[in-house]
Parts: sequence; C-alpha cells; structure tokens
Amino acid sequence: MDFKLGLGPMSFIINDILARYSRDRQRPLMFIASRNQVDADSGYVMTTKALSAQLDPLRNPYLMVCRDHCGPYFLDQEKSLTLQQAVLATKRTIAGDIDNGFDLIHIDTSRCPDPYPVADELFNFCLKLNPRIQFEFGTEENVGVAAGVKKYQDDVRFASQYPNMQFVVAQTGSLTMEDRQVGSFDIPMVRKLVNFANQARVKLKEHNADYLTAEQVQLRKTAGVHAFNIAPQLGVIQTKCILGLADHYRIDSTEFKTTVLDSKKWTKWMIECDTDIKIAVAGHYCFGSDTYSKLESALYKHCNVAVEVEAKIVECLDLYYNNLY
Repeated sequence: MDFKLGLGPMSFIINDILARYSRDRQRPLMFIASRNQVDADSGYVMTTKALSAQLDPLRNPYLMVCRDHCGPYFLDQEKSLTLQQAVLATKRTIAGDIDNGFDLIHIDTSRCPDPYPVADELFNFCLKLNPRIQFEFGTEENVGVAAGVKKYQDDVRFASQYPNMQFVVAQTGSLTMEDRQVGSFDIPMVRKLVNFANQARVKLKEHNADYLTAEQVQLRKTAGVHAFNIAPQLGVIQTKCILGLADHYRIDSTEFKTTVLDSKKWTKWMIECDTDIKIAVAGHYCFGSDTYSKLESALYKHCNVAVEVEAKIVECLDLYYNNLY
C-alpha cells in the first residue's frame, strides 16, 4: 500500500470523516497524531486510548494510525523538564501508542541538543515493545527553509540503520501560517533530496503542506516527493464551517470566539493581527470547551453539523488525492 498523505486528527468529527473516507473510497490515509493533540494521559482532541476506541470499528487496510513528532519537548507540559525527564515522558507516549495499536511512530529529536543519541534510545525502546513498528525520522524544526543536502543525507544515513524505516522528513520550503501557505517549494533542492532518499530506499516526507493548490500538489508529485502531511487546515475548515453555520442560522457564537481568543493558541500561526483569522486558526484547540459544545448543540437543532463539515473536508481531501496519485 502506497501511503502518501498524512492527516491530523483534529476533532472527533474529523476523525470519523477521515476514517470513513479511507474505507469507503479505498484511499490510503495516515492519521498523524501530535502529542499535544493526542497523548496517553492528555490531549486537546482526546487521549490515545480514546482515539484508538474511535478508530477501531473503522480500521481497514487503507488506514494507518501514526504518531507525529514523537520526541522530547513536543508536549507543551515538558517545557520545564530536564532532558532525561522529557525522554521518559516521550517513552510513556510511545508505550501508550504501541499498546493501542499504532502502526508508525515519527521519532523527532530536533529539540534535543544532541539529536542522534536520543533518537537511538527511542528507536530501540520502540523496537523492544514491537519489533514490527514502522518509523519516520526527522531532526529539523519546520521553519520553511529548504534543508541542506548534507543535513538530509546525515539524517537518512542515521535513520537507515533501523528496521522498518518508511519516511525521513525533509524541509522543502513549505510553511503554514495563518490560514494559508506562505512558503516556497525549492524544486532543484527537493529533487536532490528525493534522489538521495531513493538511493537509501527510504521515502522523503514533507511536513507543513497545508493549503496547497492543485498545481502545487502536482508540482510535488513531479519533483518526486513521496508523502506529505496536512493538519491545521482541517481544523480551520471545521471552525469556519461552524461559524458560517452560526451566522446562517443567526446563532450567537460570541462565547466560543471569546474562548478561542483568550486561549492565545493563535499566537504561533499569526503574521498580522486579524481577529477573524485568529479565531479560524485556533478554533480547533477549543473544540473540547463548553462554549463549543453549546454552539454545536444549538446548531444541531437546525442542521446536521457533521454532514456539513464532511462536505468541506471531503472537498479538501479530493483535491489532494486527485492530484497526488
């Protein structure tokens, strides 16, 4: 099975849409759960066990459940921990993932002073728990700057030591900010990276590929990119859909909007200071709030919210799949 697209589990509604889409249309799809979204004992979407329970009835050969950015300091609660403590917390995440049937784990030690020794420890920890677990690897923060060839070669050489290695992450120039793609795709550089990945028999994966046009997706296919991830775009789609429905049915969404703005979760996504965009890009962080539940319940009296969101999400998925495969 050729898995090319990773999608974030941004909400209960979106998770259901993605799983059914993969099953019903027989399109390979990777769930890519970040540690802040989904973790053993926490998660602004749900816990690892809850995600597994939701997906189990919908599991099919076209669906992979994956851990995204699994490494020290990728959980907000770890900011004040020592490296040893953060490694232990990461191992708790991994143990929960493997216990709940995850298929692939992305080991990401980009926030460690010396990334390779920590990655080695985490790879071996995974393999002791499940020798068949599949892997993705990367050691660079995604800031929209294309990776140097040497840096990617170093990562690929390191990653190739371990069994079941599927993807090695490369910076291609893409960057998601606000509700749009603001990066630039470095074609000559990417082709060099893809060639090196092919030689090493691993696949190049691009992160931050949200908000691409059909032409931009096709460009990546032409350049040979093996796979890429989108996540915040899905949350933004649901948020905009919900608020659009509220406006249509004249339901007051002020409380939810205030919750989102007060959360400050929009900070890392912003370039300007547009209030509507702040709400759009950070709404998914607050889907678990009482104010969101109240708004969604009010909407269900007028329409089927899940069906409305599904139409928008499927439109996005079709654009990617139709131009990637």
